[in-house]
Amino acid sequence: MLNRQSGDRTLPTLITLLVIGILLMTFDVRTEGGGVTGVLRSGTQTIVAPLQKAAAFVVNPVVDMVDSLSNVATLRETNLELQQQLAEAEAALVAVNADLARLELYEQLYDLESTGVDIGRTVAQVIGRPDAFDGALIIDKGRSDGIAPGQPVIDTNGYVVGSVQQVTAGTATIVPITVGPDGVAVTVGEQIGVVVPQINSDEMRLEILEAREPVFTGERVVTSSASVRFPADYPVGEVVADASPSGADALTTGVRPFTNPDTLRVVVVLAWPPDPVAAIADEVEEATTTTSTTLDGSTTSSSMTTPEGG
Repeated sequence: MLNRQSGDRTLPTLITLLVIGILLMTFDVRTEGGGVTGVLRSGTQTIVAPLQKAAAFVVNPVVDMVDSLSNVATLRETNLELQQQLAEAEAALVAVNADLARLELYEQLYDLESTGVDIGRTVAQVIGRPDAFDGALIIDKGRSDGIAPGQPVIDTNGYVVGSVQQVTAGTATIVPITVGPDGVAVTVGEQIGVVVPQINSDEMRLEILEAREPVFTGERVVTSSASVRFPADYPVGEVVADASPSGADALTTGVRPFTNPDTLRVVVVLAWPPDPVAAIADEVEEATTTTSTTLDGSTTSSSMTTPEGG
């Protein structure tokens, strides 16, 4: 009997508590000035906010990584395009440099043709050497182009290189003055001498037999008008050390040639001398006549042959 009365009181107690709870919640909502929706929204936000933070902590790096990969791909494409543009610009620059070098060569050749004696010129390319131990050069012009043995050769700056030694129909062999057996008659200031090659040396030796004054470092050495192998006033090199006459007025010093045969790619062959027959006659006998008086009052003359550089 007592147990039944106790079970019957439980349900009314529960209902009473629910009603009191709803009344208190209503009173709290009214006290805060918000509605039921606001309370629910606040509660929902309180519950969901930690979940949103966790999701952001996981998702944001993934999104950033995807964006970064997209940016890397875009940068890679841009880099490839820039590399292609750079390659095209470099190719254009090489072409422009080649044109400038060709123009400079033509200007140099024009300057050579516009000064000095009217001498025929043949531009040729250096295509090789007879062998690895020979200092001679082979050019791509020969007999069919008007090249003949003995003709002098200069570079595009007008500096003396050497002379033609052998000729075929389409090629010619050039012996530089730095390795050739013959000297070159030159002028230093107003003094005439000869430069000759030296074994195992890039320098040449200047000899002035009747020196009247010293020579100084840096003085230009040019071909002499007394030369039968080269036209006058073509630069050969420069003096490398001061020197004064000694002994029987002889002077010797070193000369550094202006041109290096090992680096030549283009040369110019001169059609010199203009009159080969007369030049050969002069070279065979370049006579110097002297007159002397004998005891009986008569005069005699004698001639002496002096080859170039002798």
